Amino acid sequence: MTDPRQFKAPYNPKERIWQEADRLRAGHPAGRSLPVRVLDLAEFDLGLDLIPADGLREQLDIEALLMGDLRSILVDRHAFISPRLEYRLRFSVAHEIGHLVLHRDIYGGLKHATAKEWFDYISAIPEVEYGWVEWQAYEFAGRLLVPPETLRAAFQTAIQTAEAAGYADWLAADEAALDYIATRVAPKFGVSAEVIAKRLRVERLWPPT
Repeated sequence: MTDPRQFKAPYNPKERIWQEADRLRAGHPAGRSLPVRVLDLAEFDLGLDLIPADGLREQLDIEALLMGDLRSILVDRHAFISPRLEYRLRFSVAHEIGHLVLHRDIYGGLKHATAKEWFDYISAIPEVEYGWVEWQAYEFAGRLLVPPETLRAAFQTAIQTAEAAGYADWLAADEAALDYIATRVAPKFGVSAEVIAKRLRVERLWPPT
């Protein structure tokens, strides 16, 4: 392993992240329906082992972790079996797939065999550098699970529903209006309303023009 204090995040502009996520989604059967079948994508299309592990969420505040062998992802056992945590687990697995696609050299170079080894290493990485790596994987996961064309169509439908319900002033584009729209769109994609709100902003659909 390299000295974590010397760690430098790779440069991955948003356009490249989007391109990689779109390519992966379009290139595999599990990515061609909604919600994206991200666990099937990981296990059957990418050949990754999903290994339930105790305590990931409680001890490290994560639901999933790509291992250094690049062939397996640890998933929090409780999140894996709890319907209440389904959306979080789906996004976390998509996030780890993002690391596999964008940061293969980093994770393969760590050779971490346990979650603790990974945590000990990343804890010593400069916060700004690790923040960039995490942002890249977060952006990948959002784009993978929320295709922009479908989001745009769902957004327009939600607008029409809101207007039909009498929310004539919703175009004020305040946080309450955004939450109203995101909450109604989210189930189609199998993600949280917070993820949809973020994608609407990133894809420049919100605030509406």
